[in-house]
Amino acid sequence: MTAAALLKATPKPTDAEINAAMDGVICRCGTYQRIRAAIKDAAGMTPAKGAAA
Repeated sequence: MTAAALLKATPKPTDAEINAAMDGVICRCGTYQRIRAAIKDAAGMTPAKGAAA
């Protein structure tokens, strides 16, 4: 929900904007880098897996 709200307000967020938006969201698995990557992927900022670069 937090990531969706971020992308609605900021379609191409920077790492700093992602960090600020996700501040307070506790990830028990400790994969914050994966969360940041998933948000960028959802924003179309990274190529999809298997896509030609």
